[in-house]
Amino acid sequence: MHHNLCKNCEHTHEGNFCSSCGQKTNTKTLDWHYILDELKYTFLHINGGLLYTSKQLLTRPGDMTREFIEGKRVKHYKPILLVFVLAGISTLLLHYNGDLQVLEKMNSKNKSVIDPKDFVTFFSKYNTYIQLASIPIISICTWLAFKKWGYNYIENTIINSFLISQLLIIGIITSPIKYFFVGNEYYILVNTLLGFIAYGFSIWLYLQLYKDKNLGIVILRLLLSVTVFFLILMVVTILAIVIGFSTSLKHH
Repeated sequence: MHHNLCKNCEHTHEGNFCSSCGQKTNTKTLDWHYILDELKYTFLHINGGLLYTSKQLLTRPGDMTREFIEGKRVKHYKPILLVFVLAGISTLLLHYNGDLQVLEKMNSKNKSVIDPKDFVTFFSKYNTYIQLASIPIISICTWLAFKKWGYNYIENTIINSFLISQLLIIGIITSPIKYFFVGNEYYILVNTLLGFIAYGFSIWLYLQLYKDKNLGIVILRLLLSVTVFFLILMVVTILAIVIGFSTSLKHH
């Protein structure tokens, strides 16, 4: 076997990959073949990871999530990275899916409503962070509600990363429907129905994840986790109001 010195970490190795850092031993000259290899890898990675995981989240979300936690991971896109990518796409579509136009109409009738430009700017900048920040909070709630059934907090974080990804996927898929109804009297109704469908998929994820448990108990625990989530939101909101009020008093 031929021995080489890795050009990345200078570790002596044999074979096609460095046993220390994992880099390929055959580092070819950067040319058009390199570009084609990169494009092929990128396409296959998206097709074999992102699209595969997205399809699984729409067809067998709970089973897929359980299998991922148990170790069946090679075909899947990494869950937290998946949230990053999907939140970015969702942010891009925010400008076109109808929500901005609805906010503009609301703002014209009621000047107390948040300026739609501020709304879009805020979510354009922070949508990915908002989605990611919600995961540990939701995971606290589901971990407490389902604690006796075996999954630890980190595993709940993975579960809810897939759940947020699922919601983002449905939002992306249904964006053309929302856009079609912009300006239509049925827009609010359609938007509400699409919301129910999205959260119905989330419930299905948990029902399938815990399919060996009593259906009624699973639903009760889900309701408990939602209640805890809203309690946390109330506490955070009250604290934010108190801090904001205290700050304004200091300035005066």
